Amino acid sequence: MGGRLSVNWKAFPLRPTPDPSVTFKGTYREEAWKRCAAMAEPDGIVFTMWSRNDYPTWSLPALEAAKCVALQGEEAFRRLHLRLYEAFFTRGVNISVPEEVSQVVRESGADMTRFLADYESGKARDRVLHDYEEAVTREGVRAIPTIIGDGGQRVVGLVSAVEYRRMLEASADG
Repeated sequence: MGGRLSVNWKAFPLRPTPDPSVTFKGTYREEAWKRCAAMAEPDGIVFTMWSRNDYPTWSLPALEAAKCVALQGEEAFRRLHLRLYEAFFTRGVNISVPEEVSQVVRESGADMTRFLADYESGKARDRVLHDYEEAVTREGVRAIPTIIGDGGQRVVGLVSAVEYRRMLEASADG
């Protein structure tokens, strides 16, 4: 995109509260994971099938952590964002467990004293829920990923990189 692309990441929890009935094996989640793995393989991205019994019941702890680390700067956020995805999809880290999320934050090199103070304050939850409400009410978002271009073009769900590029180019062309 020649430096013309800026990304405005927004948090979008699929579940606002934990759902203890969530499972992985034999569900649409497992099928989606397999599709992601197949699409990512040519790029060298590894998706490891979830093997633990405790599939994450929600994503709010990880989303809150990302909001907290974003207060430390864009580079800190980018490092954590990538590590959270890798931790969940490749290493099987349960992103609904705050202690496991905190370990990923530590691995990202974030300032842990500042992170823990921000995380424990609970203020990040309000920012995550604000992102969610805005996405649902203003943009009509109902699924992740949802990518919205400047001209309102959107790509929803798992699609090929070609589809994302097409939307981004259309958005850049105005």
